[in-house]
Amino acid sequence: MSMPYPQPPAGQSAVPARPAQPAGQGYSTAPQGFAPGYAPVPQGPVVQKVNRLSIILGIVGWVLVGLTVLGTYLAIRAIPSDADPSGADIVGFIPFLGLPFIGSVNLAGVVIGLVGAAGKPKTQKLNWLGILLNVSPYVVFMALMIVPMFVK
Repeated sequence: MSMPYPQPPAGQSAVPARPAQPAGQGYSTAPQGFAPGYAPVPQGPVVQKVNRLSIILGIVGWVLVGLTVLGTYLAIRAIPSDADPSGADIVGFIPFLGLPFIGSVNLAGVVIGLVGAAGKPKTQKLNWLGILLNVSPYVVFMALMIVPMFVK
C-alpha cells in the first residue's frame, strides 16, 4: 500500500516561506560553481620554463666520475712507493665508494629531465641534453667493459 504525499491545508502554499536572511560570516556570496573567496580570473598562456637542473646534475655527475677516476689513479700511483703495500687492496673499492653519490645525482637528473621533456621543441632539446648527460657515464662504462671483449 502506498502512502500519498501529505497535502497542505487549503489556502496555504506547498513550500513554507522563509524570511530572507543576509549572508553573514561563513556564507558564500560567490557565483554558483566557484569556491568561496575566489573569483574567476582570466589566465594567460602557460609559459614552460627550460629545466636547467637536469643539465646541471649531469655536469655534476661527470665531475664526480672524474674525481673518482682521478682519486683511483692517484691511489694506484702511490702504492709502489709504500714499503708495505698490504693495504693496497682497498684501492679497487674507491669507484664503488663513489658510485652511490654518482648514481643518486644521475638518477635525479634523469627524472627531472624526463618530467620536463614533455613540452615545446626548444625545451625538449635541452631536457634531452640533460638526460643524455646523466646517462652517458653508464654508456661509456658499458662500452669500456664490452669493447675489449671483441678486440683481439
